[in-house]
Amino acid sequence: MTTVDNLLLQIVNHSSPTIEEILTTRDARVLRSLSTAVTTHTFITENQSKLLLKIIIEHIEKIRILVEDVEDIIKTPIWSKSFRVVESYKKLYISQSSENLHINIEFTFSSSLRNTISALQKQISGLVQVHPGKLYQADLTENNIVELISALEPLGFEIEEKLENYYKIIKSWSENEIKDQYKIDTIIYPNFQKVITADLGIETAIDTNIINDRSIRYQYFTEKSPKKPENLTEILANRTSTRCWANRKEINLIDILESLEKLKRFPLMVIFDIADPEKCLEELKNLNQSLEKFGIFESVGIYFRLSNIGTGKDFNQLIATKSYNCQLDSDTKIIGVANGKIPKFLLKTPWRPMSVISIGKILQNNKTSTYTNKCDLIINWTDNEPIIETRATWE
Repeated sequence: MTTVDNLLLQIVNHSSPTIEEILTTRDARVLRSLSTAVTTHTFITENQSKLLLKIIIEHIEKIRILVEDVEDIIKTPIWSKSFRVVESYKKLYISQSSENLHINIEFTFSSSLRNTISALQKQISGLVQVHPGKLYQADLTENNIVELISALEPLGFEIEEKLENYYKIIKSWSENEIKDQYKIDTIIYPNFQKVITADLGIETAIDTNIINDRSIRYQYFTEKSPKKPENLTEILANRTSTRCWANRKEINLIDILESLEKLKRFPLMVIFDIADPEKCLEELKNLNQSLEKFGIFESVGIYFRLSNIGTGKDFNQLIATKSYNCQLDSDTKIIGVANGKIPKFLLKTPWRPMSVISIGKILQNNKTSTYTNKCDLIINWTDNEPIIETRATWE
């Protein structure tokens, strides 16, 4: 008796009329693809066989023109080979890349699982797609462990034992007991006071905004005021994540610099979008004017250049004219880099930014973003608010 896969070959090999002449473009293309698959040693999967039968049944009147006994063949379908078995897996485990640990979410391609992962975007920090629809990575944090295991374990995911143990430990914690150990007025660890003093200096008057601002950096809890923040300084100081959005339609660079000064947030890294040289030049001019109004005329290093023609030449000349080419050292107050690039010498020095401003473009997953991950204040100063990340905002 004729097998269904042989029937398929008869259909696609018919020359007059061809399947393209009697079927829809999509269905004809699917049959052509399946005909190639059935001739390989791996054959087709069970789901593909169901799709093949479905298309034949839908177009059986037209296909009868090509193969008269098509109804008899599909009435009791048989196949020349066994179906290819597709490996199915759903795994949640810890992985390491460079110096960073991640949670890997790996599964056999599934549109429903992909949608489930996408729905977790707001709850999961650092969630990125590594392989389309099959592998995602997230930061290894307590919150991510709880959120991911709670959402994915009921869906049949295999959880690595170490992750499962972390989850049990975290769930056993009492939130109030943990917070009580890390409140600003109850922390007893001697190194904490040393680090704060090294950061701010002994002579610095520490107000409520500075105390709140450093809570993310040094991982302690403060009593948040029920009063809504009234200005940019208070917005930044009371942020709930490292990333903030500043609406450049409502706030200028001077305002940001003033808030950073009040919060003792220098040195500063400024990130430029170099895709449009003319816009990049305007941003540098704006930075120059803002710095001079703010009283900063030195200790500035812009560590990238544009092509030395046209607008790029003007950009490079402005850096030279304003002496924005200081050698990086511990006294450098402000540096500028191109989005997506980090000078190698920056990785070999102890200099680190206390604040980051990304001008005109959201700081996304690239080399610059990775470098700034250790900074606890990153301001996206753009016209439009980021869609994905949870952040404090200023409008």
